[in-house]
Amino acid sequence: MPDLSQALEECLQAIDQKRNLPEVLRRYPADRDELVALLRLSVDLGGLGAPAADPAFRLQARNRMLAAADHQRQARRWNPLRSLPRPAMRVALAGALGVAVLVGGLTAAAAASDSSLPGDPLYSVKLGAEQARLNITFNAADRARLQLRFADVRLQEAQRLFATGRKDDGVRLVNQYGAAVAQFNRSVASTALDTQASDALSRYVGERQASADASLDALAGTLTAGGDAQSAAIVTSTHSHVDQSFNGSKRELQASHDQGSPANTRPVKPAQVGGDH
Repeated sequence: MPDLSQALEECLQAIDQKRNLPEVLRRYPADRDELVALLRLSVDLGGLGAPAADPAFRLQARNRMLAAADHQRQARRWNPLRSLPRPAMRVALAGALGVAVLVGGLTAAAAASDSSLPGDPLYSVKLGAEQARLNITFNAADRARLQLRFADVRLQEAQRLFATGRKDDGVRLVNQYGAAVAQFNRSVASTALDTQASDALSRYVGERQASADASLDALAGTLTAGGDAQSAAIVTSTHSHVDQSFNGSKRELQASHDQGSPANTRPVKPAQVGGDH
């Protein structure tokens, strides 16, 4: 077996430096699944929260992870897990390395703080962790859902920025939110989904649209009441574009449902035998 620690180090560097993670993974086809499982686990652990991004602590956490990977590779020489099917080995490896990550307490992706805003030291890491999670989410429906979830994060950040008086940054984040929802709509239009996936995603879109309607209406009202008519107009315009994107996504998802529905399969008429009597 090749040394997994080197491949893992390159993947972590790609996340840190915002380089092309899929390109790194393509260099390790034999270990790609194990690396993806580990990276997915480390990104998910970011949602548990993280301490301050002390560089020395980050290095310690990374070294623990790499040491665990190397230890796992050495253990395969004699460990009875070697006789298990490959999927079972992946689970065992992910579990062992997951413990190492928890003990270390911090990875590059987990350093992002959910409460950070543009201009904060951890904000760029937060965006990098989001992109890394998108890069390692290969299921089309799950990836689309993540796109919409991260779009919601931009709207929440915009609301907080306006609340703290950062009007220009708030307007920029509102525009980013509108662009992210439009990108989600394009993703849905270019993705083939089965009936179950399209139905589940359609329900999620409906929920997010209702939430966005309430949030954008409230934000525009607050800005108008505060005398900021210009920002309120931008929010209202974005609201209109977002509604168009959501409605377009729902039409695309309904079309995917209709195409995959057995009810839309036209029955074949049996050929008549013999002539008319």
